[in-house]
Amino acid sequence: MDAFEIELKNCFLDEALQITAETEPCLLKLEKNASDQMNIDQLLRNAHNLKGSSIAVGFPELGAFTHEIETLIIKIKKSEVKAASDVVNLLLRLNDFTSKMVRGLKENFAAHFEFQNLVDEIHLLSSQAKASAAAQSSEMTSQFENDENTEFNQEISNQIPLHFSPLAQAVQALGSSGDESIRVGLSKVEKLINYVGEMVIIQSVLQEQAQKSESQALKKALHMLAKVSKDIQDISMGLRMTPIKPTFQKMSRVVRDTAQSLSKQIEFSVFGEETELDKTVLEKINDPLVHLMRNSVDHGIESTEVRLAAGKPAAGKVSLKAFHRSGRLIIETSDDGGGMDPKRLISKAIEKGILKPGSQMSDKEALALIFKPGFSTKDVATDISGRGVGMDVVKTNLENLGGEIEITSEVGKGTSFRISLPLTLAIVESLIVSYSEQKFVIPLTHVFETIPTRDHTVQYATGVGEVILLRGENLRLFRLGDFFGIKSTKPNEDLIAIVIRSGTEPFALLVDDILTQSQVVVRQLSPDLAGFSAVSGATILGDGKPALILEPADLLKRKINHGSKPIRTHFEGNAA
Repeated sequence: MDAFEIELKNCFLDEALQITAETEPCLLKLEKNASDQMNIDQLLRNAHNLKGSSIAVGFPELGAFTHEIETLIIKIKKSEVKAASDVVNLLLRLNDFTSKMVRGLKENFAAHFEFQNLVDEIHLLSSQAKASAAAQSSEMTSQFENDENTEFNQEISNQIPLHFSPLAQAVQALGSSGDESIRVGLSKVEKLINYVGEMVIIQSVLQEQAQKSESQALKKALHMLAKVSKDIQDISMGLRMTPIKPTFQKMSRVVRDTAQSLSKQIEFSVFGEETELDKTVLEKINDPLVHLMRNSVDHGIESTEVRLAAGKPAAGKVSLKAFHRSGRLIIETSDDGGGMDPKRLISKAIEKGILKPGSQMSDKEALALIFKPGFSTKDVATDISGRGVGMDVVKTNLENLGGEIEITSEVGKGTSFRISLPLTLAIVESLIVSYSEQKFVIPLTHVFETIPTRDHTVQYATGVGEVILLRGENLRLFRLGDFFGIKSTKPNEDLIAIVIRSGTEPFALLVDDILTQSQVVVRQLSPDLAGFSAVSGATILGDGKPALILEPADLLKRKINHGSKPIRTHFEGNAA
């Protein structure tokens, strides 16, 4: 097999995966509206493209399997088979298996698959449909059986253009014009991002050195370099940004299958599908979203009988939204179910030994109990939930991405989860701050405002500690050095307070000085610092020295959980 054939096969398989991903929402749409001929034509086009192209590039098994799928869709188009739930169930399983075959072929071009049982199901369904039609009217006969659809296939070929025709492309490419796209391997994009990161670091070093120079020409050149490098950063980072739509489409299937297994009626709505996110982050939020969706259907939405008795519509509503806010991606999941009762959560936590008897806490703290390992309100474990694992993993996975999750719930009204995530994990806009002789990095998305302490009242509150009065609001006040065992050489009135409102509780963080605002390249932590949740990464500053990238909300959590114990007393030189 020569290089051209290998490239041809890989190109087809990548396109085939995209087609199977696009097919699933079409099948879900088919279940809701079987009369949508445009949707059925799209399904037919997808199956026909897969069949023809897979045979053309040398995957006969895949071609034979998708031919059977195409035949079934033809019967649906000709109203010989009704697109009932059982038919859609079969089509979804067929599409899943097609995706499995494609992924298997990506690993091994010679992979073999056993699919006769699925083909038998197709034939059985077709036979049952034919028998049913014959019983209703002796005049109604099937016009298309097994391989006798050659004429119709030819009609499709003439009327519906192939979405992918690899053998005819080495011709289309030569004669094409306009704005085109090319397929680039992710590894090449990652290398580009890494080199851009190195460029950002070198630029920071140059700017640091330029401040010591009196050459106006040098400063002007560096200013121009900064503008160009910013454009390069934006373009290169944009290469990794991808719409969240495919992930949201998967959630439609999750909600549908979960609702079916629980015999619940669900109206599922999606908003913000075109919102873009770093591909690396996108890949890692799939599992948390799957669990949240299942949770909404299983725990959130009541049974039909309970809903009707409460005066609610029989069908429960579940929604999924995505949008950008303050440089971060916000994902919200909501349901109009029974909501969560804080008192019941506390009772369950005591029952499971998570809390001590007689424990008291606020409603917000009670809702957060669902993130405790081993916690579940289900009395009996099922294949969907009730094992006490899941929500704690969701929270951990999101925090590992630099994200946060919040809950709002009202008994009888429903529950919402709000996830906040960084748009990218590679380069972040940040404040470079100093405390004593050390420099730290705080991502700008966490910073609400900065204020000089001399202009505001600082006082001590019993049970809380120091607070700063800001426009009538008392904010808890912490010195950055206290988290690291560092003492400041400046008097309190000369310090600067950075107001943080990104977590569940707003607070102010005192630093000696704000040195600059700059884009920094995120590096992984050294092994001896990797376990600290309050430190998300490290970077190299313009002076060539490393600095820790802080997660302010996690600093507060650590202060609450560990008191005055510092994260590290000697860390310089070990950050990266």
